[in-house]
Amino acid sequence: MGEQKDYEKKAGHFYDETGLLVKYPGKRPLRRIVLARIAERFVFSRDYTEKEVNQIIKSQIAFSDVELIRRELYEEGFLGRLRDGSKYWKEEGKNSDS
Repeated sequence: MGEQKDYEKKAGHFYDETGLLVKYPGKRPLRRIVLARIAERFVFSRDYTEKEVNQIIKSQIAFSDVELIRRELYEEGFLGRLRDGSKYWKEEGKNSDS
């Protein structure tokens, strides 16, 4: 548990004073923390279009690689999606530790 607290503290260094993510962490534990924070902006039992997902991500980051964050949210299990990318949703389960 202490290690998790250390990672939480280190993750804070990737945000600016307004709370925007300014750099995507290289280490997976730190990436999971910042992705969990972004995933908090999504609501369970609601479907999102790719455009809506992009808008939410843009509101949380200060850099332009929305596609990276969207892909990572999916690959890390925070968001589910249809194969064609036409519908996204917040996943329940392994990411509920956020």
